[in-house]
Amino acid sequence: MSTRPRVYRAEGIVLRRRNIGEADSIFTVLASDGRKFEAVARGARKTRSRMRGHLEPLTHSRFLIATGKSLDVFTQAETIESFRHLRDYLERSSAGMYCAELCDRFTVEDQENRQLFHLLRATLTALDAGAVPDVVLRYFELKILAISGFELQLAGCARCGARLDEEPALFSAGGGGLFCRNCRPEAGPGRLMSVRAIKTLRFGRGAKLARFCEVQIEPALLREMQSALEEAIVFHLDRRLGTRRFLEDVAALRAPPAETAETR
Repeated sequence: MSTRPRVYRAEGIVLRRRNIGEADSIFTVLASDGRKFEAVARGARKTRSRMRGHLEPLTHSRFLIATGKSLDVFTQAETIESFRHLRDYLERSSAGMYCAELCDRFTVEDQENRQLFHLLRATLTALDAGAVPDVVLRYFELKILAISGFELQLAGCARCGARLDEEPALFSAGGGGLFCRNCRPEAGPGRLMSVRAIKTLRFGRGAKLARFCEVQIEPALLREMQSALEEAIVFHLDRRLGTRRFLEDVAALRAPPAETAETR
């Protein structure tokens, strides 16, 4: 017989919601121990719902939950941190939702991963404080791959382990990292990565988020890192995330208009 309590407490960050029926919603939460779970909030979409604001995606909250037959049910919710400033800026909030989707995709229900919870909380805190979203996201992508068991081999060749010379190296998402000249034929599809990108990723692997955010990284270098990290993510998830595409749409909104014949 099941020994689950009829009512239990939990703490976590809301990753996403999906609506069911006329007023109910199911919420996916990354708990403080790194477990992912789902529960339903009855009447959460009603304007008078007391839990409505405490269950918004990217909110860190405490919950009282009743065990249900098919889905557990939120009975109480209390906000710990709303990351209010993050929500005031489209670029920051879309970056937060991208991180939340990555957490959702890289986790399995009821499997603990405390490092992932602490990474997501630190990331949302940095975005809320005004850190550059592109810098924060490169750190998050690098770290979530490592935490999920897919750490990129950056110190040496992913195939033979040899020390890499200080020169551009082949990066292969399918091969798990960087390859030396001798092993390039065995790497499969890949791209050449610059020395600066390699050094920046190596630094990010061992640095705290706050320290990484202090580094001045020019846009071209961020784009190079983004391309490589996204290739690794897509390889392991076997899909491109919808929030990634939305981030690109948001970036396009702030891009300067293309030069035309009239303006030259």
